[in-house]
Amino acid sequence: MDILNIVFSALNLLATVIIGVINVTWMISRDVFRDKPRAKHYSKK
Repeated sequence: MDILNIVFSALNLLATVIIGVINVTWMISRDVFRDKPRAKHYSKK
């Protein structure tokens, strides 16, 4: 049971870290894509 608890808590921590990283990268990429491509398109037109 102790080993299962340790494994479960480790997986929980890993999942939390992965979700946090995905959220941060999604926010950063969304901001970057929001700023750069529109500026490029407007500058080309």
